Amino acid sequence: MSKIAFLTTIFPMNEVFLHDFFNSLNKQTYKEFDIVVVNDGYEDFKNIKLKYVNDLNIIELTFSGTPSKNREYGINYCIENNYDVLIFGDSDDYFSDNRVELSLNTLKENDIVVNDISLFNDTGIYEEKYISNRLNDNSKISYEYIQNKNIFGLSNTAIKLDILEEVVFDEDLLAVDWYLYKRLLKNGCSSLFINKAITYYRQYEGNAVGLQVVDGKYYLWWEQKDG
Repeated sequence: MSKIAFLTTIFPMNEVFLHDFFNSLNKQTYKEFDIVVVNDGYEDFKNIKLKYVNDLNIIELTFSGTPSKNREYGINYCIENNYDVLIFGDSDDYFSDNRVELSLNTLKENDIVVNDISLFNDTGIYEEKYISNRLNDNSKISYEYIQNKNIFGLSNTAIKLDILEEVVFDEDLLAVDWYLYKRLLKNGCSSLFINKAITYYRQYEGNAVGLQVVDGKYYLWWEQKDG
């Protein structure tokens, strides 16, 4: 049986976000995975863990760094502890019940899987299957495709860990996801987009860069307008 990690980072944040996150993981159709949490300053996380102690295996790592260094620490922990599959998820998002199961199924024949996202805010979901505006289900994603845009987030991707060696990210690196996946695809790793598993991507102030619709066109993360 594969050893599977679901990796996130937490920080001082709205507790409701964390309950949305963990409740969605508790509802997954496939349940044999560990949740690895890099905790950068969230106090009393033990109270969150106690609520889910009978249902989820939560591994807390205390670490304080920049966002890129927190991700680096968590990824390298998973590599060092011999996980076979690494699934990424942001702690302010939540996920469709089938996300883990469909990610694992897709990784049987691919190195990387990227699933669709639906956008929501405090009024509810306002954009269903955002990436499907540009891509069909089961589309292969090439290195060339992401030269001027990025659909790979650290909340809607999963990888086989045998494609990845210990990572080192610059402490000021902002687009960790783009940097990581461009490197993996350039090295020849295979990647597939699926839209039947969903990351519900929370939108609030400062968290919607690149997701606007302009002149009826969807510009994804950092996509150039002439791309």
